[in-house]
Amino acid sequence: MSVQVKVTRDVERQKLHFNATFPASPEPWTLHLPTWRPGRYELANFAQYVMWVKGIASDGAESLLSKADLHSWHVPAGVQRVSWLFHADILNAGSTCIEPDLFYVNPVNCFMYDVERQELPYEIRLADLTLAKDEEAGWELATALPWALEAGTPVLRARDVQHVMDAPWVASPKLWHDSFREQGVNFHMWVHDTLPSDPARFVAEHVAFTRAQLSCFGSFPTEEYHFLYLFPDRDVRHGVEHEDSTVIALGPAKRVQSEEGHMEIIGIASHELYHAWNVKRIRPAEWTPYDFTQACPSELGYIAEGVTTYMGDLFLFEAGVVDLEGWCALMTRLLERHLNNPGRLNMSVASSSFDTWLDGYRVGVRGRKGSIYVEGAILAFLCDCRIMTLTHGQASLSTAMRLLWERFGRPRTGLTATDYWDVLTEVAGQSLDDLRLAHAEGTEDTWMPLVDAMTSQGLSLTKRMDDQGLARVSLTPQNPPAPPMA
Repeated sequence: MSVQVKVTRDVERQKLHFNATFPASPEPWTLHLPTWRPGRYELANFAQYVMWVKGIASDGAESLLSKADLHSWHVPAGVQRVSWLFHADILNAGSTCIEPDLFYVNPVNCFMYDVERQELPYEIRLADLTLAKDEEAGWELATALPWALEAGTPVLRARDVQHVMDAPWVASPKLWHDSFREQGVNFHMWVHDTLPSDPARFVAEHVAFTRAQLSCFGSFPTEEYHFLYLFPDRDVRHGVEHEDSTVIALGPAKRVQSEEGHMEIIGIASHELYHAWNVKRIRPAEWTPYDFTQACPSELGYIAEGVTTYMGDLFLFEAGVVDLEGWCALMTRLLERHLNNPGRLNMSVASSSFDTWLDGYRVGVRGRKGSIYVEGAILAFLCDCRIMTLTHGQASLSTAMRLLWERFGRPRTGLTATDYWDVLTEVAGQSLDDLRLAHAEGTEDTWMPLVDAMTSQGLSLTKRMDDQGLARVSLTPQNPPAPPMA
């Protein structure tokens, strides 16, 4: 038994029509639409884009379904078929968008499911998508979902609700593709619309940071991974991790093809690939498995996003994509964002993580809270330096992350704060509770710990205040330099 979903497009009106058949249920049941999506820890209220929901009786008669709550609908006993219309005009990495040359779907925005039967597999039929044949120009399809052509129609398959909601697809007549194989894993790169100015360099740098991350963790969660790029000629910047893929959107075209834009893309890509281990598998207990029916606050955003932000940049250095000066420039931007956010001294990064579900990713009330990305990355750096100092360079935060992958990520066991800090203590050979209490769960100033940590790595950190009263930092190698080590 499976849920069979037929998807058709109304390109002119930017609407998606879903027609789904569920296995028969002798009792009334509830059709639910997710309230949030993985990678964005706030309520998204996707039901605001649903135009209508109908039940279809065995004789073909249709009737509008009444709502059970803001995000779900009552389905009468005996009704197996339901249909709905979804408005799809938002183009960013986490959205769903239908345009004349783009068919991009993030299922968690627009796919319905039965909360009581989440183990059901999904069979998704893209009814009006005709793909190019060998050597022909035309539409192509990119996704990590297994799929095949059946009577000329692409049919995608997902093992259950958790899988389908975390597996987007992109179809386009302007889809560039390349691939590489590293340590037994096939990596695919797909670019919609604007191609970076130096494709060979683009691929080579993906190979470099991928190889470095794989070497750190020792294994990869899956046999295949897809980088899905949306590079339209309009302003956009966004990246979202998925179980076996990532979607990264950047534009306009001039930006994509610039040196600055190229490095921006590579930085986001390294960050998102690291998520394949950290957050997609090494996942806070509150998100294991995902509960799409409600907000799921967690205080561990500083691990999910902070560690990933720090490591994504560090692996660009480890891979030789940036040199020490380049890494210092990346860290300088983080440090200045950190020092110029007064909220870090008001609310801990753990509490700020919990409260993303209140005000999302907006700045909110100035001085109220910190950033799980920025403050989390600064904390990750402090932990990394502490471990390296205590072990005389024989271990690092990466050592701990590999243990977390093996003990929690690979078996998909939900992570707690105690689990995380216990592994860091094990690797360091000494408790890091002072860092936890002061900078994860507390709001103590980080400046002097940062200066000391930089010194331990052969770097000099100074700051000054500019004319606007903002902190500006200088981060330079001492002599001789001793760069950070993953």
